[in-house]
Amino acid sequence: MAFTEEQTDDVLYAARAGDTEALQEVFSQLEGDSKRLISHITNDQKNTPLHFAAANGHTDIIKMLLSEADLDALLSQNTAGNTPLHWAAFNGHLDVATALVDRIEALELSQPEQAKKQRTAEDQRERQRHDATRVKGQSEEEIQQEHKRHEEQQKDRALWDIRNEAGRGPMSEAQMVDREDIVQMLLGRLAQHDKQTPAEPQEANQSSSVDQINTKTEQLNVS
Repeated sequence: MAFTEEQTDDVLYAARAGDTEALQEVFSQLEGDSKRLISHITNDQKNTPLHFAAANGHTDIIKMLLSEADLDALLSQNTAGNTPLHWAAFNGHLDVATALVDRIEALELSQPEQAKKQRTAEDQRERQRHDATRVKGQSEEEIQQEHKRHEEQQKDRALWDIRNEAGRGPMSEAQMVDREDIVQMLLGRLAQHDKQTPAEPQEANQSSSVDQINTKTEQLNVS
């Protein structure tokens, strides 16, 4: 479905201003999968409604958007490489940052193939960034060893821990401006991620993807 220019402007304005009534009006005009596409609307800088709502801490807007957002929307990067979580972290919106991480982790369980594609894309971006900063004069063996270390590090990263064009993840963005509460929250989530065994996500996915995502959504800290 293609949104009209007026609908696009209305959605982006509503997300930026925190106007829940305006966003609900657009939702009321749509049916089925069309609602999911709202979170994929972008401006010229590739900012989505989730970017604007996250940046400004509009928890009600975030709650409305998260109910329809998929992993592609949640992990979308603007022209500077920032995801909605980057902006929530930088601007100190703990409830929004927590909600975004919760939703990403829930969808990672219910959309394993999409999560795999996101990881592959991030791995490729990081590999290119890594190669661009390679020290001159390295032997092929040293390069391969670095690639191996890099790949091991990538395996340990959470899905939401995407690097922007400056090479910073959401936690680094929060650290830059002393958002200690968000730093601690993200550190805790990374610690939980590190404790997981390879079998745990798979078992959770096999148990009931629908139950997992519904439980996570109900627990979103955006009220």
